[in-house]
Amino acid sequence: MSLFNTKTLRYACLLVAGFIASDATAQTSLKTLRFSLYNETLGVPSAKLTKLPIHPAVSIGTDLRVRSGHHWQKAFGVDLYYYYQQSLEHALMLDASYRLGYRFNFGLQTNLHTALGYKHAILAGQKYALKNGEYQPTSHFGKAQANLKLGLGLEYPLSKRYSVAVDYKTMVAAPFGDRILPFSIHTFLGAGLNIHLQP
Repeated sequence: MSLFNTKTLRYACLLVAGFIASDATAQTSLKTLRFSLYNETLGVPSAKLTKLPIHPAVSIGTDLRVRSGHHWQKAFGVDLYYYYQQSLEHALMLDASYRLGYRFNFGLQTNLHTALGYKHAILAGQKYALKNGEYQPTSHFGKAQANLKLGLGLEYPLSKRYSVAVDYKTMVAAPFGDRILPFSIHTFLGAGLNIHLQP
């Protein structure tokens, strides 16, 4: 049995997420709630943003630990994503996220985003399996994948409690296909609202 099959990966990612969540709730509190709408695209990052296909995605997240200086800010949190691609898949993702930000004197903050998490992808359309030499319809409960995200963003305060953000993130998810294509690359472009619970 391979160590990198989807069942083993699913249980390993859920176990790690459980430890992170239990440790985080024991030592931290909710600092910020984040609500974002994205457009997800399968493929490498592109500057042709107006020509990208539309695949809706939504994200809800929170910062559990925030350390702020005069200009620099570090934050650790958890994000839940959902996206839908009609021709390929729809997926749920649970990520542990880290953000490093620099705030200018006029309020604008630039952010570097990183995240590591679990992705559960459910394929679109009818599923088939080879049985007795013939392909027959079958059920498919989804595929477990690990994902890694890296991105850049801008955040601007509307008040002490609210800020708006724009993000562009790239995600690598594996395992994706067979040996020829072991991973997939996705991009997320979106905007959101941050609610600071402890301004």
